[in-house]
Amino acid sequence: MKNYYEVLGVSDDASPNEIKDAFRKLAFKYHPDKNPGDEKEAELKFKEINEAYAVLGDPDKRHQYDLSGKGSLGTGFGNYNQSDIFRDSFGNQAVYTDIAAMFRQAGLRFDDDFLNSTFFNGQHVVFKTYYSNSASCHQDGNTPAQATAVAFGSGLGGKMARFFIKKLFGVNLDPPKNLDTQTEIRLKAKEAEIGVEKEVTIKQEKERKKLMVKIPAATTSGTRIRLKGMGKQEGDRCGDMYVIVRVF
Repeated sequence: MKNYYEVLGVSDDASPNEIKDAFRKLAFKYHPDKNPGDEKEAELKFKEINEAYAVLGDPDKRHQYDLSGKGSLGTGFGNYNQSDIFRDSFGNQAVYTDIAAMFRQAGLRFDDDFLNSTFFNGQHVVFKTYYSNSASCHQDGNTPAQATAVAFGSGLGGKMARFFIKKLFGVNLDPPKNLDTQTEIRLKAKEAEIGVEKEVTIKQEKERKKLMVKIPAATTSGTRIRLKGMGKQEGDRCGDMYVIVRVF
């Protein structure tokens, strides 16, 4: 049974500013980048702190949580589990932008790779950041622009919300098409142990390209290597290519 107030070290009647200040202090303290040599333990604490803030920092979720008896319904509360909480929180543009800026200013990671490995057990959760460049996915010397997509969910309620916003304001909030692709590389056990470079052929539109992918030493089967911007292209957006390593 979790008590999110205890996790953040605040009282049950703490103000929103007190909750936010407590989160900032603890999040900086336990960010994995600030705990070299003890990353795994720090990561667990960091997840717990973010989970607590995702609930207590949201007025509606905090109200639901308080009504549920502060965690008396088990992990999460009501119909929420930890992954649901993180998806809702990081899918909120204002929340994600605020937290990401906070860590970025301190030189700490909070990009999509970090989110997926830390909060979603290495699964590739696509609801947050999409990269685009008006001319091309790959222009040397140019940093792709970033756009954050607001997640309304895939149920009937989410579809209706998007429909009415599009109808009333002419704004299309349908989830962007997933342009990520994946391929596999097969390695012998010795190759995976010492690390190698392998050639990968990718197809973008009608063009085929060959890339050399560096496989680090001690790579295990199932490892996913991200090739940023090498996925499908649609207009000014492009996805990533994920190379999945299979060791035999």
